[in-house]
Amino acid sequence: MTPIEYRMELYDTSGRHRPIAVITAAGPFTPVSVGDRFDDEGWPRLDADDPPGAPASPRRYTVHSVKHVVTHEGDRIVARYCLNLTPFDGERSPVWGAE
Repeated sequence: MTPIEYRMELYDTSGRHRPIAVITAAGPFTPVSVGDRFDDEGWPRLDADDPPGAPASPRRYTVHSVKHVVTHEGDRIVARYCLNLTPFDGERSPVWGAE
């Protein structure tokens, strides 16, 4: 059986629509839907000059769109889960840390 690598690729749709993080896993990621909130509480960023969020002050996004890409790369199948994220600046819920 061919091994599968799972990648979640996160893209910021504002400005240059640039990739901001790539997260790999041994198993599939949890499903995400358009409109879901997606907060950065410390992702490893691709750009060292782009500071990550933190649990006390996350960088907040809304999922704009989702794309799935499956390719064969060398000795493995790569399942890419690409999320286009739009910055979110609305009020925080008290459940998630608003005071």
